[in-house]
Amino acid sequence: MKISKKQNLNIFGLIKLYVPLVAPLIILTILSNGLNLFIPKIISKSIDSYGVGGFNVLNIVIEFSTVSIGVFVLGYLQSILQTYVSEKVAKDLRTKLIEKISKKEYSFIQKISSSKILTNLTADVDSVKIFISQAISSMVSSVFLIFGVGIILFLMDWKLALSIIGVVPITITIFFLIFGKIKRLFKKAQEAIDWLNKVINESILGSAIIRLLNGQQQEYLKFLEANKEAKDIGLSIVKLFASLIPFMGFMVNIATLVILVFGGHFVVLGHMSIGDFSAFNNYLLILIFPVVMLGFISNMIAQAGASYSRICEILDSEDILQWGAKEFDFSDNIELNNISLRIDNKEILKNISFKINKNSKTAIIGPTAAGKTQLFYLLSGLIRPTGGEIRYDGISVYDYNKASFYKQIGFVFQDSIIFNITVRENIAFSNNINEQDLYKAIDTAELKDFIDSLENKLDTVITERGSNLSGGQKQRITLARALAINPKILFLDDFTARIDNKTEQKILENIKKNYPNITLISITQKISPIKDYDQIILLMEGDILMIGKHEDLLAKSSEYVQIYNSQKSINNYELHS
Repeated sequence: MKISKKQNLNIFGLIKLYVPLVAPLIILTILSNGLNLFIPKIISKSIDSYGVGGFNVLNIVIEFSTVSIGVFVLGYLQSILQTYVSEKVAKDLRTKLIEKISKKEYSFIQKISSSKILTNLTADVDSVKIFISQAISSMVSSVFLIFGVGIILFLMDWKLALSIIGVVPITITIFFLIFGKIKRLFKKAQEAIDWLNKVINESILGSAIIRLLNGQQQEYLKFLEANKEAKDIGLSIVKLFASLIPFMGFMVNIATLVILVFGGHFVVLGHMSIGDFSAFNNYLLILIFPVVMLGFISNMIAQAGASYSRICEILDSEDILQWGAKEFDFSDNIELNNISLRIDNKEILKNISFKINKNSKTAIIGPTAAGKTQLFYLLSGLIRPTGGEIRYDGISVYDYNKASFYKQIGFVFQDSIIFNITVRENIAFSNNINEQDLYKAIDTAELKDFIDSLENKLDTVITERGSNLSGGQKQRITLARALAINPKILFLDDFTARIDNKTEQKILENIKKNYPNITLISITQKISPIKDYDQIILLMEGDILMIGKHEDLLAKSSEYVQIYNSQKSINNYELHS
C-alpha cells in the first residue's frame, strides 16, 4: 500500500487503494437496498388489490419472503465483506506506520512524542477502520436510496414528489456547513487525546518519584487540565450535532404534512390510489433515513479524515538518507572530522575531531550536559551530524551496509531498556546468538549468580519495564545483550551508574579477559575506572578541552583535576563513613 501526498488531502483517497475489495461491497450494498425499494410497492399493490377484491395472500407472502430472503443474504455478505475490508485497511495502516517509524532515524523518534505514535496506532487507525466498515456502505446506501426513492416518487406523482424532494438539498447543505466545522474540531480532539495520553504515561512511569516528592496533586491538576480540554472539544462537537436533531425533525414534519395535505387531496379527487398514498408515506420514511444517516456519516468522515491526516503526517514524512551497500569489517580506526551538531537551533557539539584506534580503550568524560550522550549517538550512527564526517576505516559510516555495521557494534545505553520477555530473550535479542556466546556474555556481566537464583533460570519472564529487577541487574543484562553478539566495538554510556565499584571492576576485568581485541568506547563521569585507558577525551559544553592519558590530563588540565579531586574526596568520605 503506497500513500501519496495527493491522497492525503482526504480520506477518500484511501478507498482508491482498495478498489478490488470496495467495488464488490458497493455492488452488494446497491443490490440489498434495491430490493428494499420493492417493499412499499408490494404494500401498495396489496392495498389496491384488496380494494378491488383481487387480494391473494399466497402471492403477497411469496413476494415478501423472496425480497426478505434476498435482503438477508445480501446484507449478510455485505457485513462480512465490510468487516474484512476494514480490518485489512487497519492492519495495513498499522503495518505501514510501524515500518515507517522503524526506518526513521533516532532523531525523528526523539522529536515525535510516544503518546502521539500510540494515538496514531490505536485511536486514529480505529477511526479510519470505522469509516471503512460503516461509512462507505452507509454512504452508498444513502445516495442510492435518495436517488432511487426520488425517481420512484416522480414516476408515481411528480408534483407531490417535487414538494417532498425539495427538503433533501436543504438538509444536505446544512449538513455540509456543519461538517466543515466538525472536521477541524476532530483534529483538535485527537491532539487533546495525544496530550492526555502523554500526561497519563508520564504519571504512570514516574509514579514512584511523584509519591516521594508528594507531587500527586500537581500531576492530578495536569490530568484535569488535559481531561477538561478533551471534554470541552467533545462537547463542542456534540453541540454541533445536537443542532441537527431539531432541524431534521422539523424537515420530516414538513414533508409528512405535505403528503397528508396534498396526497389526501389527490386521493379524494381520484388522482391517486390509497395504495400509492400509503407507498408515498413509506417511501418518505425510507427517504428520511438516508438523509439522517448522512449526518452520522459526516461525523465518521470528519473524525476519520482528521485521524487519517495525522497518520499521513508520519507516512508522508521525508524518508531518511539511505545507508550504503559496503560490508563493514572494522580493522583500523574511527575518525571524527570537525563534527558539529545542532538540535532545535541549539548548538550541542562544536567542531569535534579525534581518532580512536582499533583494540584501544577510549573514555569520554565531562559534566552533565557536556554533549557526551549525543556524541555517543553520533558515533553509533543513531543520529547524523549537522556538519563534519565520521569515518570507520577511512569510509563514511553511512556508506556501509546498516545491518553489517550493527552486527559488529555493541551498545549499552544509560537507560537500561528491558523487555517483558524471558531473561534469555532479553540477552539473546538477536536470533543469531549461540549458547557459547550467550554464556560468555553472562559470565562477563557477572550475571551467573543472579540467573542461578531465579526459579526458572534463563527462562524466567521479566515483568514490564523490568520492575522486578534492580537497577544494577538491568544494566548488567543490557551489557550481556551487547556482548552476546561478539562485537568488535563496544559503546558504554555510563552503564555502571547503578553498579557498585567492586562489581564494576570485575566486569571491566572480565571484558579485558574475555574480549581482548574489542575496541572499547566508554562515556562516563567516573575517573577511577578509566585511569588505564589509552586516551581520555575531556568534553565540556560541546567542546573538547583536552585529549590524552590520565596522567597527561592531571598534569595539564585544571578542569580534569577539579573533577578528579571532587570524586576522590567523595570516595574518601564513603570509605571512612
